[in-house]
Amino acid sequence: MRSSFLALGLIGTAIALPRPQDIDLDGVAAAEPPVIVTPPYDVAVNTPAVLTTTSAAPIPTDDLDSRKRRDIVVEKRDGTCAAQPAGSGPVPSPDTVAAFQTDPDLQTLATNAPTPYGYASVFTNLAASVNAPNYMGLHTLTSYDSLGCANLCDRASGCSAFNIYIERDPSMSPNSVNCPNPPSVTNFKCTLYGTPLTSGEAVNAGQYRDSFQVVITGSNAYNKNSPPPAIAGFTGPVELGGAINAPNSYMGYQYFPFSQSQGFDPNTCASACTAQTAYDERHPNADCSYQPCIFFNAYVLSKDGIPQGLYCSIYNATWAPSYGTNYGQYRGSDRYTVSDSYSYSLINPPSQPALSPSCTVGGS
Repeated sequence: MRSSFLALGLIGTAIALPRPQDIDLDGVAAAEPPVIVTPPYDVAVNTPAVLTTTSAAPIPTDDLDSRKRRDIVVEKRDGTCAAQPAGSGPVPSPDTVAAFQTDPDLQTLATNAPTPYGYASVFTNLAASVNAPNYMGLHTLTSYDSLGCANLCDRASGCSAFNIYIERDPSMSPNSVNCPNPPSVTNFKCTLYGTPLTSGEAVNAGQYRDSFQVVITGSNAYNKNSPPPAIAGFTGPVELGGAINAPNSYMGYQYFPFSQSQGFDPNTCASACTAQTAYDERHPNADCSYQPCIFFNAYVLSKDGIPQGLYCSIYNATWAPSYGTNYGQYRGSDRYTVSDSYSYSLINPPSQPALSPSCTVGGS
């Protein structure tokens, strides 16, 4: 994972920061794109490997022009005609793609599904599942159970959203020679994510496995309404309408593209705040003063409706929610928007001006 950091203390020389709290879209565009994951089709349960999040630190410059969108897609392979698990859903008659996609009984399961308590509906009854960053796993259910899928999300640490959908799968592992297009089964799938979902991420309409066509119907997605967790040493979270747009005390930002090791986790911003304070204390001004980070704003930055990463703005003063007025910006024709914006304040901030204990005025 890469991050982009602009803060005067870390760079060491005066640079032209964007206007206070303007989102640095040029810096965001230069960062690594989010890692988009396509869940596998041919398994009943899938749990991705847990990756370690990279700590907040300045990143050296490299060839930004060579970066491209990064997708993780399960490799296609020819099957063996082995029997696959029997699906729990009904198979339409005739057993065709068109019949599956237009079956009213399957679609009614999605439209009648209850929205779990503590969640908000993102979309209902689409013909595609989600491809999104910070994929946390797949579960095959025995019924179209939005409440059960929400329970799986609640039990998974860091889960922010889920996608439940109905998938047309082969009854045998298709082989190009011996069983290229076997009869179908109907599965109910539940996938979990560590970032909020949007309707723009519902782009996975299926695939071919030899001559068998996997397709999807009844796709619903839900985001948690609950705020992110409290962070030791800070008060909060305080919900904001947008990103903080304060008149002063802005120290810089750090941006973390979403990936398998980075979801919507304000703890990452807290680490950036703490690291900035430690750096500035070790590199004080001539009068031994330094600027501690005592407040930060963490939010999801989306491009044209697709979540891109975690944006962390840090400050030397605390600000009320009334300053959360930056709802997004344009970069050319691309629209960037702010969501899930929360602030945290240091519980025991140092007195101002903060003085470095290892510094002597006029000394080394």
